[in-house]
Amino acid sequence: MRDDRTTQRWDPRTVGIALGVYRPNPEWLAEQLASIATQTHSEWICVLTLDSPLRDIAAEPALAPFLKDKRFVWVENAEQLGLRANFEKAIQLVLEAQTDLVAFCDQDDVWLPTKLAESVAAIRSRGPLTMVYCDAYLLVGGTCLSERLHEYTLKTKKTMSVAERIIQPQVSGFCALLDASLVRLHPTIPAELPLHDHWYSIVAANYGGVFRINQPLALYRQHQGNTIGITAVRVAQGWNTTPALQKYSGLRDNARLRAEIARRVGIELPRPWGLQFLYRHAAGWFLILVGVMINRLFSDRLLAKNAYLRAWGLLLPAASQREFVQQVRKRLPAQFKILRMLFAVVVVLLIFLILVAAQVGSFSSTTIATVVFACLFVVSQAITGLRYLQHQMPLTSELLVGIGALSGLLAQLFGAGVWLASVASLLPVFANGMYRLRWALRP
Repeated sequence: MRDDRTTQRWDPRTVGIALGVYRPNPEWLAEQLASIATQTHSEWICVLTLDSPLRDIAAEPALAPFLKDKRFVWVENAEQLGLRANFEKAIQLVLEAQTDLVAFCDQDDVWLPTKLAESVAAIRSRGPLTMVYCDAYLLVGGTCLSERLHEYTLKTKKTMSVAERIIQPQVSGFCALLDASLVRLHPTIPAELPLHDHWYSIVAANYGGVFRINQPLALYRQHQGNTIGITAVRVAQGWNTTPALQKYSGLRDNARLRAEIARRVGIELPRPWGLQFLYRHAAGWFLILVGVMINRLFSDRLLAKNAYLRAWGLLLPAASQREFVQQVRKRLPAQFKILRMLFAVVVVLLIFLILVAAQVGSFSSTTIATVVFACLFVVSQAITGLRYLQHQMPLTSELLVGIGALSGLLAQLFGAGVWLASVASLLPVFANGMYRLRWALRP
């Protein structure tokens, strides 16, 4: 029997806008609401959940038209819920209105007139259980800049897996639109996630996918009171990092947060049994991070670096020892070229040692090879440790030399001759060179 549901065209129309409010700037909130009211797509309802008293802003003249507009539903919380729970409540109220789609909205940004229309058209083309998100211009000090949000947040342009979206979130809530069915399937935002948009981007990636609209359809206001904000812009303006970013700025804290998110993914989302097991346990999540790092090492170095940092963060010691590591970091040079110079100096010294030993003739070729392999291995590990202390991904060339040196030592340990051990030590470097050549010559 034919399933009628498969023959029906998916044609969502009504949009429920979830807007969490907390001590807003009345003028900015009025600008946001005015931009919603003038959308070219008219089938929407906006639910505002207030985590601060409505009376504080009810008398503002700029907000008067929207307090009377029945398309805007104002709901004051009996008690303060916090960012995550406040948005969760707004989303639930939006679902009660039987909307087809859900959009998130912030209290201080501005939507361009076609924001909803373009987003609805994009999600219709993608199909059910998907999310789309647009770009945005930056709005700083009342001036709209030519700079765009994705210049700062778009870390990769390729399709990202669920694990990669846990590591590297790049969906900003006020830019997103998603199928309401996703929210009905997963109505609760786990307490481990500080932000609603991150959670639902992971949920969407697990089902129909997350897709980018390469067009700015909103204005992202940057000011000192941003919940998140863009760090580079804040630095340029002389503002401090936002509390939300400060809370998870430490390598270990950020890694633990991602591990908790992964655990909730393993519990909440319908993943294959084996992946569920890996997501739910720290050791399994560590293996997933290693897999992401290997998979992205040559196609997306930044994503691979983030996976590496999250993996290292899981291995970091407790607070007192971590403070010691942080103190060591502060004393390290900011420039990393010194590491390459150190490696080059060691290689030159090794060559000098080989030449001297060969000239004197007091050492056998096996002894010389063993010393060379051991020195290369120790130096490569030392450089890797320094890179870790400096929050940097290890240098691929040094890692490969270290792996090759270890291969040479193991070959000698099992009785191989000097030439065979040398071949074993060169194989990792040769394999990597061929791999890079293949990428360079690909059509």
